[in-house]
Amino acid sequence: MSAAVAFAYGSEPLSMVIAIITIALAAYPVYEFSRYVASSGGYYRLIERGLGTRPGTWAGWVYLLYSMIGATPFIYLETALVVQYGLGLMGIGLPSWSWIPMGLLDAALALVLPYLGVKPSVRYLLWTGLAEMAALMVAGIVVLTHVPHPWNPLVFTPHYSPTGWVGVGTAIVFTFTAISGWGTMVFFGVEAKAPRENIRRGLIAVIGLYAVFFIFTIYYLIIGWGPSNASTYFQNFIPGLIEILKYGGPPLFWVIFALTINSGFSDTIAIINAAARDMYTMAKDGAFLSAAYKAHPRYGSPHIALIINTLIGVLIFLALGLTMGPLNAFLVTGLWTGIGPPIEHTLLNIAFPLYTRHRGSFNVLHAVVPAIASAIYLYAIYATFATTAISTPVLVGVAFLAAWLIGTFIYSWRRPANPRLEEGEEA
Repeated sequence: MSAAVAFAYGSEPLSMVIAIITIALAAYPVYEFSRYVASSGGYYRLIERGLGTRPGTWAGWVYLLYSMIGATPFIYLETALVVQYGLGLMGIGLPSWSWIPMGLLDAALALVLPYLGVKPSVRYLLWTGLAEMAALMVAGIVVLTHVPHPWNPLVFTPHYSPTGWVGVGTAIVFTFTAISGWGTMVFFGVEAKAPRENIRRGLIAVIGLYAVFFIFTIYYLIIGWGPSNASTYFQNFIPGLIEILKYGGPPLFWVIFALTINSGFSDTIAIINAAARDMYTMAKDGAFLSAAYKAHPRYGSPHIALIINTLIGVLIFLALGLTMGPLNAFLVTGLWTGIGPPIEHTLLNIAFPLYTRHRGSFNVLHAVVPAIASAIYLYAIYATFATTAISTPVLVGVAFLAAWLIGTFIYSWRRPANPRLEEGEEA
């Protein structure tokens, strides 16, 4: 969330509240769509059912831009850099090249549970996620009990933003990246028990947990740092761990440090699970490599797609990291990660009212709520480019981004998917 603080400063808690409201609005069409469609194709299948095969095919490729091309190597880099900088806070120096084996270790270990099937992955993510949330909530209590003024409602106003609402609004864009991943359950589709009911329940539970956890977390981090001192917050790669060390001492630091590393591992599991199922369904429909349309005979996982995603993620991780350095590679993959979801959800928000109108179940909320979410997401796309400092790595990243979006758009129109719905995919 450091990038968001660079714009909202001490008013980042306000940006977080608005971001949570926005993802709740964006979750509405996903929630309603899930009444009718439950597919391992996730957003690809939902958009294909609402907008048709060509836009749907492109949406599948856009999701792979976010997940396989952007988020997978982004998380490898993030996890490795957290280890380097975190140990550095304790006076433990690592070689400059240590990000390579740490990122590769994350890639290898994070492949195991998804390969073994959906249940081991979900159980691990559930219990470790709850443990991380609980520990960070305890850390928040520790921080707030050590500061002179633990309650400051002004952080929920533009008071501390040097540019007022402009800074708060721009910060929302970067806050989205910190709270992404809330819709990955949609990709479990027919693998889930009673998917149409449980996916919708899961969305409500996740959005609720996100609201409580992330608002409280950014609140205590800003209060602990000092709302008026937020100009120095984003100058550090891991300011949260600096605070934990300051207020909780080494014992609490090591606990949160370990859980932070595990968070990167869990993020990798979640993203490759979703990306592999996107690939699997696209391959089934003839829009991706046919080899990806294979399920493991024992575990039922899309194991070939998982391996493809991991290998491509590793290649990008190494290629960018070695040519432009891990920090610049982190920036570029972060750019790709940030652009994908706004495009994907805007397409979904257009597809949903068209789908319900076709089914004869349309009501005005089906258009109004997604339209509000889309307006915010479109601003997110604009702000990402308007606020990113120009540099050679960024230009390379933007050039690839444009090539991917244009190239896959043309390919999708020339070779659209041939949807093959399995039993239970659509009610």
